[in-house]
Formats: sequence, C-alpha cells, structure tokens
Amino acid sequence: MSMRGQAAIVGIGELPTERRINGRSTNSLLSQAARLAIADAGLRKEDIDGIITRGSDVGPMDLAEYMGLSLTFCEGNTQHGSAGAHSVAMAAAAIHAGLATTIMCLFGGTRDPNEGGFGPGITRGPAPANKLTEFEAPFGPAAGAGTGYGMMKHRHMYEFGTTQEQFAKMAVNQRFNALTNPNAVFKGEPITVDDVLNSRMVNDPLHLLECVMPCAGAAACIVTSAERANSLPNPPVYILGAATGVSDHDTIWQAERITTTPVAISARKAYEMAGYGPRDIQLAQFYD
Repeated sequence: MSMRGQAAIVGIGELPTERRINGRSTNSLLSQAARLAIADAGLRKEDIDGIITRGSDVGPMDLAEYMGLSLTFCEGNTQHGSAGAHSVAMAAAAIHAGLATTIMCLFGGTRDPNEGGFGPGITRGPAPANKLTEFEAPFGPAAGAGTGYGMMKHRHMYEFGTTQEQFAKMAVNQRFNALTNPNAVFKGEPITVDDVLNSRMVNDPLHLLECVMPCAGAAACIVTSAERANSLPNPPVYILGAATGVSDHDTIWQAERITTTPVAISARKAYEMAGYGPRDIQLAQFYD
C-alpha cells in the first residue's frame, strides 16, 4: 500500500550557514533549529514523538535526551548527501506504519575543532584493514570527496564530451540561486564562468570554485500525518512520492559505471508512487 499523501511537512527551522561556529555544541545548534521548526508548525515540544538525524555524526538517543524529548521513534540516518531527503521519506513511512505521529528531521554541525570536526563522534581511531585503508588513505584523498568527484567529472567529460565551461556554468548558477538567501554563506557574492575556470585546480579536472566548502549550521523540518496537518497553521506540503536507490558499492572507484547515479532508480520509483512524471515538475532542487 502506497504512502502517497499520507504525511506532510508542516514546519521548518534553519540557522544561517557559516564557515565555522565555535564555542557551541552540535546538539545546541540542532536544538535551536528544532525550536524554530516547532514554533513554525504551531506545535509544542511535547507533540514530537520521533526524530531522525545523521547517525554517523550525532547520536539520536543522546540528542533526544539533550532536548528532553519522549519518543516512540528515534533513528540515525547515514545516507551521505541524500540524508536530508531520505529522512523525510523515512519519517513519512514511519508515520504511515503507525510508529509515530509527528517526526522531526534535523541535521547540522559546528565544524568547531574542539568537537572533532563536524560534530560529536567524528574523531576516528585506527581503522581495520579494508579497501579504504589499503588503497585510498595512503594516497591522501582530498577533503569533501573532491577526489571521487574529480574522477566522476573526468569520466563524464570522456563519455559525453562535457566541457569545463558547462561544468563551470553549474557552479555559477548555484551561486546565483543563493545570492539573496539571507542564510547563505555567499549571499551577495556572485561568480562568473571565468572565475571558476581561473580558480586553482584541486583535483584535476575539478577547480576550487566547483568544490563543496565544508560549513556549519543546522536545519530541521517536521513531518506529521496528513490528517493532523490539516489542523495546523501552515498549508501542508504533502509527500506524494519517495524512493531510495542504493548503490552496490561504498567507494566511487568500485562502481561499475561512475557516471550512473542511483537516482536513475529512485527517481523513477518516486514518480510512480506520486503519479506524476518529469513534465509535471515545476521546481526541482538537485544535490550538486
């Protein structure tokens, strides 16, 4: 049975994005974003009976204790770049299954070095021998997955003839979309294609201005049942379709074809659940 339209997003909270936030814990940032989301939804803290957060960085049970929540659903989600969207799908599925009624999805971090980089639990001890320690770590892969993205970009250019200028235009467009966002790091700071192409090479053929800049902040959204959403102050944003396409590898160079993304699977399944297709979409937001 499909969960189409059975749950909706009813509130959000977002802190301004910064390069680093020192002197605060990740739990405190997440709690601040949670407070904003709860207020936006017209709810009370006591109404929240589930949370989903990034399990590799934040202990969900520890966060629930820190926030003083009494929960029936508490999960950590480690899906890398898709963790935020995936958490909303998880929340809708859990609500549809009757495991909770109102779930908060929240992610963030401080980048305070005293917290170990991106948040609690990031500091790493000696790892067991595996394909990462044997074949990647000795060569010093770049921060922010730049090495893997450099490989993908190079292969994409080889397979499809994509040019440096076309890739640069994507970075320019993303910066343009953030220019008037008060919470963006680079608000009011446009870049040009030439700026991107003239920025230093980080992982050939990847330029500095094409790379993700690690940053700090926090955001939260609240998902509840469609029935309950109708009684809350904001117009509900119903979740019509969601899906997951899990890759068969954890390292880029182990992929059979590095220019094919699991979104090729998940997008089709999400469309099928929603009953819509690409021609119906009026706004899209893609992970870079």
